[in-house]
Amino acid sequence: MSPGPRFTLREVQPGDARELSAAEVACFEDPWPESYFLTELFASGRFHRVLVDAHGSLAAYLFTAWKYLDLHILKVATLPVFRRHGLGHRLMVTAEEHATQMVGETLTLEVRMNNGAAIAMYESMSYEHIGIRPEYYADGSDALVMAKSIRRTN
Repeated sequence: MSPGPRFTLREVQPGDARELSAAEVACFEDPWPESYFLTELFASGRFHRVLVDAHGSLAAYLFTAWKYLDLHILKVATLPVFRRHGLGHRLMVTAEEHATQMVGETLTLEVRMNNGAAIAMYESMSYEHIGIRPEYYADGSDALVMAKSIRRTN
């Protein structure tokens, strides 16, 4: 996949919360409310990034939290109009680069069992299925837990 039109990677800003909240509704069945984004911005041990288009509009976003030596992917999403440009992949690579720089050992995430496109992307990036979280989502759906070990080059 090509990166498509020019997209800029940057840190999430408090002023992004309203746009992130609107994007959540477009991307997820069980969206985070705006207050969650603001809470995440000021929490410790976090790494968050957004991709914006040439006009500064939000295209994709990534929210993560460190849990010991594991970088846990809390959210990775691409707005529907920007899908199929490799933006989700680019954000996942950004998370992996950050984890490597911080000397992390793994990255983990949960994904809906019926989200074949996301699962295929994670598998293509060497994420492995490590478990299932029953009734993980608000609607009672199960989550597939996936993880990737950080490979060190010495």
